[in-house]
This record gives sequence, C-alpha cells and structure tokens, in this order.
Amino acid sequence: MRAFAAEIVFWLHLVIVLFWVGLFFIPVDWWQGRISFHFYFSLMVILHQFVWGAIVMPWTKRYRMVCILTTLMQSLRGFKLSQPENYSHSFTEELFARARIKVPMMVPTVLTLSIVAASFTLYFLYCW
Repeated sequence: MRAFAAEIVFWLHLVIVLFWVGLFFIPVDWWQGRISFHFYFSLMVILHQFVWGAIVMPWTKRYRMVCILTTLMQSLRGFKLSQPENYSHSFTEELFARARIKVPMMVPTVLTLSIVAASFTLYFLYCW
C-alpha cells in the first residue's frame, strides 16, 4: 500500500512539474494574468524548497533545498528523514532514470533555476 501511495505522489509531482513548465506555452491572449501567476507559482515552488530544507535540517544535519513531495514520496518508500536516500533524492533524476536517461546531479537544479529565472524575467519585463 505504501509503494502505491509513493507512486501516486510521484505522478502528482509530475503533474505539478508539467503544469509549471506548461505555463510557458499558454499565450497571454488566452490568460491575461498568466505571467503574474507563473511568477508567484515559481516563487512558491522555490521558497517552499528553501523553507522545507530548513525545517528538516535537524534530521538531515545539513541544509539542502528539498521538495516536500519528494520527502513524502521517499518516506512512503521507507526511507527515514535522516537518510540521504530521502533528503538527497531528486524527483527529476528519478523521472529521467525511468525514461532510461542518465543525467548529471546538477541537471535538476539547473532546470529548476532556469524555470524560475525565466518566469521571473517574464514577470519583470511585462508586469512590473
């Protein structure tokens, strides 16, 4: 049952990430507030990882940006919060691995920061 719940969290994570990336492809003509929404959504995604990383620091003994969904997924798989398999696991790496694509550890961070930078740039160019 826990494995099934972890799989549901994995697919929920994928839906959220696809929505986050997909926002770039929605024309502003269709949704006037799309750029602002994308900016605040990106801000929420990145801030929650910084905050969650600080919250779990007493267990992990180090500070890392951590997604709460990844923590939940790895906990459901049986990894304690203090285990590196939990706090250093990358959803993006796992997604690529399931597609049989090997990516360096830096790729998930670069992708995340690129999405955040692009949505921030659009916001400051068109909404500020």
